[in-house]
Parts: sequence; C-alpha cells; structure tokens
Amino acid sequence: MRPLAGKRILDLSARCAQQPHALAAAMAGKLCALYGAEVVRPEGPMIDPTQPLGRFLDAGKQQSTATGFNAAIGPVFDAAIGDAKVAGAPILLRFSVFGPGQDPAMSELGLLALSGLLGIVGESHRPPAALAGHQPAYAAGLAGCTALLAALHAGGPETVDISIFDVTCWLNWKVAAAMMVMGEVPTRGGSRADWFTLPASDGHIALVYMEKDYPALRDMLAIEDPRFETRAGRLTHRAEFETLIRPWFAARTREAITREAQSRRIPIGPVRTPAELLADPQYAARGFVGAGGMPAMPFRANGVRPHG
Repeated sequence: MRPLAGKRILDLSARCAQQPHALAAAMAGKLCALYGAEVVRPEGPMIDPTQPLGRFLDAGKQQSTATGFNAAIGPVFDAAIGDAKVAGAPILLRFSVFGPGQDPAMSELGLLALSGLLGIVGESHRPPAALAGHQPAYAAGLAGCTALLAALHAGGPETVDISIFDVTCWLNWKVAAAMMVMGEVPTRGGSRADWFTLPASDGHIALVYMEKDYPALRDMLAIEDPRFETRAGRLTHRAEFETLIRPWFAARTREAITREAQSRRIPIGPVRTPAELLADPQYAARGFVGAGGMPAMPFRANGVRPHG
C-alpha cells in the first residue's frame, strides 16, 4: 500500500529554526516517504539541526542543494513541511512550540518539563531524568503526518499547525487520566516503586512483578523474611529487600534468570544492548531490522514491514 504514490512533498526540516521543529518535520517527511511520496529535502543554510540522525530520518528522501525554492519550486509540490510558509505549495504542515505566533526558543528537555512529564520520570531523590530519544519531536512528526494525510485527502489548500507542546502534553496522558479516575496526580516513584533493574552476571535484568506474582518470586529466591510478605512491607523495607535479592541475580546470567523466571510465570526480562538487538532471533523473525541495521516501522502494509 502506497497511499501517497504520485505526491511530491517538500521537506524543509534542514531549514527549521529550532531542533525540535526540525526533528518533527524530518519524521513527518520520513513517514510520507514510507507511504510512497516523493520527498525532496533541500539542504539547510547553516548546521543541519537533524544531524547526526540524518541516516535514519532521511532514508528514502531525495537530497537537494537547490536554493530559492520558495518561489521557484513551490508550485510543483503537493505539500511542504517546515515552520514557515512556502509560496505556491497548496498544503503547508508547520510546527511551532505553542501554536501560530507563539514560538519561543525551546528544547525538547524544556518541552518535557513544561508538559509535566519530568514530574513522573526518574527517582524522587534525584534530579529529573529526560526520556530517552526524541519522543516529543517524533510524536509531533507522527501527528503532523496524520494531519497531512487528511489534508491531502481533502484536497487542500490548507495550513496544518502542530503545537509540539500540545503533543508532548498528550504523551503525558496518564497524569490527566489518573487525576480523573483516582483524584491524584502521579509523581516520580523512586524508593516507593515496586520494581527493580538489577545486575546479573552478564548485564542487567528488569524485575517487573505484580502482587499476585510475589509467592512465585519468594519461592524462586528462597525468601523467608516475613517483613516482605506484603507489598506494604516490601515498600517500607525496600532497601533491605533489594539488598536481599541482589546476590541471587548477580550470580546468574540473564538467560538463566529469564528461563527460571518464565518457568514460574514471573515477568522478568533481560536488558539488551543495541548490539545484541541487532542479532536477536526474535527481532530477526519479526523482520524488524533491515539491511545495515536500520529499524523497520511498527506496522505492515500488504504483509510487508517497510524499512528505512
């Protein structure tokens, strides 16, 4: 399925004024290319704000050194993606921080803080920790591509505005849901959390279990201390509980831990490195990693998972 086959999209991510905008525009352009559009990406006049992610974001696009594109090549494109108006392009997808005319200087870390996401990530006794990767920008790119698909289907002309802040707030939907359902806003758990990332003999494992799993965990680890029989007891004595269970995990490999835990239906998973993921049999069987190690998109079209 190539729903955008025959469409020409101008990707102006290299000319965006701010890095979050550039990454969002580049992601939207990447998705359009995967949907079959011819995506042209002119070089920027200064340092490209999408680097060093160009290989991932620009796969499937045509790179161009053209200048003066506003007047010269706008009319031959069905849409343009960026943060400024392009003369002649009937549809414009543009990104800003808060919306049209409200575009102060902003980093992705600032967006995470303003949206409240830093209030629920990390440990309570440490400084806030940023989410890995470029989640605000990439999510904004996905939102922009979805809106662009609708505009192209409707036939335009149209200007589509994406507020990266609004998208980041949407990523923090759990806070609003928790407030509506439970009447309180979640905060960073830290020492109040049930779960651990623990060292094994050859790396780390993630121990993520529910109350119903504790009897099986207790039997596997041969825990006899009655203080840990209830969740309240384990949280009250969390440091002692972690000290007690650490040696069992540290003495075993991730594979041995996973095998033993799964036999008891305890939700434990090994923490994989990027190099290990490239050779992982499950990833290979799913067709997730393409040639050169490029990841696939998380969907299939006509049974085929698009790479690039």
